[in-house]
Amino acid sequence: MMKQRLQTLLTTEKIASSKFADAVGVNRSSISHLISGRNNPSLDFLQKVLVKFPHINPDWLLLGQGTMYRNSANGKEHVVANPVLFEEKAAPIEEPVKSENKPIKPENTVLAPEPVEKAPITAPKVQKAVLNSPIPSSTKELDRIIFFYKDGSFDTYQPSDNS
Repeated sequence: MMKQRLQTLLTTEKIASSKFADAVGVNRSSISHLISGRNNPSLDFLQKVLVKFPHINPDWLLLGQGTMYRNSANGKEHVVANPVLFEEKAAPIEEPVKSENKPIKPENTVLAPEPVEKAPITAPKVQKAVLNSPIPSSTKELDRIIFFYKDGSFDTYQPSDNS
């Protein structure tokens, strides 16, 4: 049972349930509920245990199969003391080569397009332009055109059937 494997883990690692909870990053009551058998561990909890204790055999922890510790190639138990999962190594800083003709652009920068000034369009000009524009020859008929204004108002243009 899972609760027995957790108890075995605590005993073998010589760690109190409260320290284990702190190390794994869960509430102390969670460990108490798991050891008593009241609750079953979640996948998130099991992942946290395996990350914090990478020398524990996942098959043993999850399924009760194999030995408690991961085995090395020669079959002997392999215990890792204070494992470092991810080392933070500083990446070498490469200085960009300067060219006399081209400005240097850092790689991960996003340049915003330069703003293009547009003349404001007033509604009467738009309505005149729409009314005076030729209607494309197609099988579709125009039902209506709706003009939305920045102040939240709108106008609707419906062409007459005189066309």
